[in-house]
Amino acid sequence: MPIRRAPLVATAAVGAVSLLSGCTVPIAGVAGVTVGRDGSPVGVIAICREHVDGATLYADAEDPEAQKDLGVWRHGAPLTGLITWPLASPGDGWTVEKPFGRLASGQVYRLYGWTEDDSWSTSGVSFTTKGLELLTPGQVRYGSDDMVGTVPLEDFREKACEEF
Repeated sequence: MPIRRAPLVATAAVGAVSLLSGCTVPIAGVAGVTVGRDGSPVGVIAICREHVDGATLYADAEDPEAQKDLGVWRHGAPLTGLITWPLASPGDGWTVEKPFGRLASGQVYRLYGWTEDDSWSTSGVSFTTKGLELLTPGQVRYGSDDMVGTVPLEDFREKACEEF
């Protein structure tokens, strides 16, 4: 997948805000995913305003009843700025409330950030195991559906919040 530059980050953020504007939880940031040196998934969240308290990974499905939380992480302090954490072994103030286990080939996953009181959320990122295999450490995938981009972590850090 070619690396797309910052305009896609802004487009994804605006699109996510537009799609979710009817929801009751406003968007506070942009979620993404990258990989560690060993290829394991690493969550990435750029907080644009306020904070988030944790993140959830779920199996995406057309039927909302079939969507299952596969991983849940909570942080001991409100998270602001740019956050990265290895999904398998987060450390640094993270509590794993539900370890996610093995990811299945062909399944679409979605990762997003949230607050304890549902006052804020982040846009989510959709990905598959095949998509993770195409990433190298330092490349961040963000967005979902037709608004997907991959950018270097520094571009994500600098541009993700421009539209907020």
